[in-house]
Amino acid sequence: MKVKVSNVNQPQWEECNIHATLPAELSKLQELAYNLWWSWNADAKDLFRYIDNEAWHRADSNPVVLLNILSYDRMVELTKDAKFIKQLNEVYAEFRAYMDTPKDKKKPTIAYFSMEYGLSHVLKIYSGGLGILAGDYIKEASDCNVDMTAIGFLYRYGYFTQTLSPEGQQIANYEAQNFANLPITQVKEKDGSNMIVEVPYPGRVVKAYLWQVAVGRMNLYLLDTDNELNSEWDRQITHQLYGGDWENRIKQEILLGIGGMLALKKLGIKKDVYHCNEGHAALMGLQRLVDLVQEEGLTFNQAKEVVRASGLYTCHTPVPAGHDYFEEGLFYKYMSEYAGKLGIEWHDLIGMGRVNPDDNTEKFSMSVFALNTCQEANGVSWLHGEVSKKMFSPVWPGYFPEELHVDYVTNGVHMPTWAAHEWKDIYAKYLPKGWMADQSNLEMWKPYNDIPDEVIWNTRMSLKRKMMDYIKEKFREDWMKTQGDPARIVRALNETSG
Repeated sequence: MKVKVSNVNQPQWEECNIHATLPAELSKLQELAYNLWWSWNADAKDLFRYIDNEAWHRADSNPVVLLNILSYDRMVELTKDAKFIKQLNEVYAEFRAYMDTPKDKKKPTIAYFSMEYGLSHVLKIYSGGLGILAGDYIKEASDCNVDMTAIGFLYRYGYFTQTLSPEGQQIANYEAQNFANLPITQVKEKDGSNMIVEVPYPGRVVKAYLWQVAVGRMNLYLLDTDNELNSEWDRQITHQLYGGDWENRIKQEILLGIGGMLALKKLGIKKDVYHCNEGHAALMGLQRLVDLVQEEGLTFNQAKEVVRASGLYTCHTPVPAGHDYFEEGLFYKYMSEYAGKLGIEWHDLIGMGRVNPDDNTEKFSMSVFALNTCQEANGVSWLHGEVSKKMFSPVWPGYFPEELHVDYVTNGVHMPTWAAHEWKDIYAKYLPKGWMADQSNLEMWKPYNDIPDEVIWNTRMSLKRKMMDYIKEKFREDWMKTQGDPARIVRALNETSG
């Protein structure tokens, strides 16, 4: 028996995001706010701070939130503030000069895959060193004007925020990110609808939205499955960084590697080199193999040679326990169809992720698969490169570790992000013009030795005092939560830095 149901009085919910509309005189602020170039440019930060210093702090130094909470009266005041308009025009001119510089066509184009990116505290899609390195990597690519596109995830909850209980225990707080308050833009189709990347999973297709993050001259595209097109089970794929059990982990790594390649195809982006940052993204090589076999008509062995010749794998973890291994049953559940797509046997496919391909008890290693689908591999320091050679030596029996092609690239940081503006002011005063765009040139740094000792010392002490003031302020804000000894708290707040 069918019962007719009336939905007339049922609420029909639709998501609606509201953004502030700026006066024409201030429209340049919108473009600046949605490009993370501001995160490493001191003049841009000063510009946003000038708008409303108190609101800037309430917005947690997020220019998108700042513009959304800015009062209409303050907007009108800014349009009449000649000093601010002059500062805005100067910063915007610097930004446009940076953005409009043509790409360096002599360098190969790159697609960069990583599970996390540490770009700014306002975009919580990172947890630690690997993410910070990846974030600095694409910032540096922007400064070097390399044609690179990056792929990652837009996590709903990101990584946890740590607080301490009164008993001193760590508390992990997972706070949902409000995408409307982030410097991101949802990618649209030509008809204005949301672009959807369809990623095949066993018995279903997971549909991911795509978001764009402008990082200077670079574009980072983030996959997001937390939408109404997916089941509750699949919406969780992009909820947390490294969250869930091993099944959720393989679902994430399918989305990153295979979904990432499908996203690039959807965007019409092809690159010369495909960079796998840690084994999490290794399945990008699998999708590349499938595309070459099914769309280009190559044999599996021919496709493997093409993929290897244009693949790079960066290893970050110096111990085997830090790499991802999947039981054959779980891997078969999600990847069984891919052997047929490649025209090979299942034994051959899973063997590409085993040190000993004929050992049916061995788990599938994402790192071993990355090594077998990438011609180049590197650690992130000289010592780590040497450790990695020994760690991966069983993959190539018959060779001594020192004979392996595993190389290294010394970890570095994006200097404009991490150098205090006080130091950058000194560099600008004493180093040759254009030093920022030519940092690897040792000649640019020779005048550094001529900087007076007192200038370096006074700057160091000034920054030390600034750090101590910050610590005291945070201590003052948090002491009630920790219920510390009042006498100790007062003593700490009254101490002065040396």
